[in-house]
Amino acid sequence: MKLCNDTITVFTARVDPELGDDVWTPTVIKDVSWYATDASTVDASKGGLVAANKVTVRIPAKVYPEGLELKNGDVIVKGDASGAESPTPAKLKKAYGGDFMTVLAVTDNRRAPKAPHVKVIGT
Repeated sequence: MKLCNDTITVFTARVDPELGDDVWTPTVIKDVSWYATDASTVDASKGGLVAANKVTVRIPAKVYPEGLELKNGDVIVKGDASGAESPTPAKLKKAYGGDFMTVLAVTDNRRAPKAPHVKVIGT
């Protein structure tokens, strides 16, 4: 794949039974594609147009970590954020702003003949 020169940190949640809360685990992945565009939607409850950052991340199959199961609600930060202390989506969004996304859709294209990858879309 072309233009796969970004690094991301994927944060996946799991429930810690002792804490009774989510624990966010980071996974750093290098050599991916991060593409962000501005989008807008109409939301009458917020008074009309609402701007949003739409992000598409493509993770080539050759760098996709074994055992990683991305799902809706996971979060991704552009760059290496593995050192974030007690990460939560709210803290990460505040710290990384436009370089932060919440996963809305995951498409597994690892069987594609020319450019096998996993495509992730979020805002």
